Amino acid sequence: MRADDRALADRGWWGYDPRAMFPAVAAAAAASAAVLSGRWYLEGLSWLADRAGALAVFGLAVAVWPGLIAVLLYRAVTYTYRLTDRAVLVDRGFLARPEPPVWLAELTAVEAGAGWVGRRLGVGWVRLTAGGRIVRLTGVSRPAEVAQRIREAATEANPERQRRG
Repeated sequence: MRADDRALADRGWWGYDPRAMFPAVAAAAAASAAVLSGRWYLEGLSWLADRAGALAVFGLAVAVWPGLIAVLLYRAVTYTYRLTDRAVLVDRGFLARPEPPVWLAELTAVEAGAGWVGRRLGVGWVRLTAGGRIVRLTGVSRPAEVAQRIREAATEANPERQRRG
């Protein structure tokens, strides 16, 4: 079987949910606030502001945001998880190595979970185990539902699994 076989029938598409970046954005916001208020609360940064000027402190607080936004946009645009009638196809964009398909016939376990913040936001991960390989789908909206759909597709794709029940 080939992953680019046009006979693969789509059963679902998912991608990286931007809400999954909330912890990183919150940490960056807290760090930026701490650096910007450093003149008053962090005595160690006062010497930097006095010697290098207030713009140096402002530059430190702002420097993290372009990188964080770039990561968020890259993941939201390029991470795709495609469920077909025979495989789960994972694409993590042009910066990652191509991922071999996870064939549903070889799937032995499908797990879903999330951290405490992710549970409140409705995002998490789905872990697929096939053969000795583990593939983790990150930033998935409603991970338990996605995992259930993959389990159902795996059951339909593998007649032996249906008989075992």
